[in-house]
Amino acid sequence: MTNESKTLFIPLYSKALMSREGFFEDKTAEHIVDSCGHDFSDVDKSKKLAIYMSMRAMHYDELTDRFVQRFPDCIVIHLGCGLDSRCIRVEHKPKMWYDLDLADVIELRKQYYPEAENYKLIASSAANTEWLNSIEYNGERVLVIAEGLSMYLSIDDMTNIMNALGEKFENCSFVFDAYSDAAAKLSKFKNPINAVDAKIDFSMSDPSILEKRALKAKCVINKPIILKRYIDRLSGIYKARFTFMGGFGSSFYRIYGFRLW
Repeated sequence: MTNESKTLFIPLYSKALMSREGFFEDKTAEHIVDSCGHDFSDVDKSKKLAIYMSMRAMHYDELTDRFVQRFPDCIVIHLGCGLDSRCIRVEHKPKMWYDLDLADVIELRKQYYPEAENYKLIASSAANTEWLNSIEYNGERVLVIAEGLSMYLSIDDMTNIMNALGEKFENCSFVFDAYSDAAAKLSKFKNPINAVDAKIDFSMSDPSILEKRALKAKCVINKPIILKRYIDRLSGIYKARFTFMGGFGSSFYRIYGFRLW
């Protein structure tokens, strides 16, 4: 696996840990951690990170579920899916769900997520937009999510992906998370991905940078990862920590949504 691919074990372990603790339900993550045979010695096992990764997943789950509930005949495309079980976790199911990742990740994923009539796997780099030729499209609303992926791409990659989505689909929503420029610089000193020598490339403090570069793009979502309703599930020191992080660090790492049409 590439160093970037290996980072999939960080959120996988985090979600399994918090599922066992009852903070976030992900039985699939628990099963994969127990059965995949991976040596998790290079994974940051801190509870703080596990809570943060779970909050991020919860945020994406909610956004995806609301979108599918509103547009039940939609298509969902998950870029850089890793071993995430969002296709199982969300309550409302779309007309078609595609999970995309690099070939070595998809080979591993096949062991746990078999393809079905409304579920397909695509082995490709997200940056190589020829993968769009694999999407069967007939004018449906499209949601493309890229959780924990943008930092491994360049700004040119992000621009090209957005332009390709806008050209392929009549009405597409593209949701991703990104470090701020300041957070990206700080991450060189402390970041769980450093353990597997993965490097951060893309960061963004102002979404207008992509609005100006992409041909058809409007930022419609700009939210912090940590929300009060997630903090309220915590208690003690962790509730205090995340209350502080939700205020002081809210600008460091955010979720963005762009309309492409």
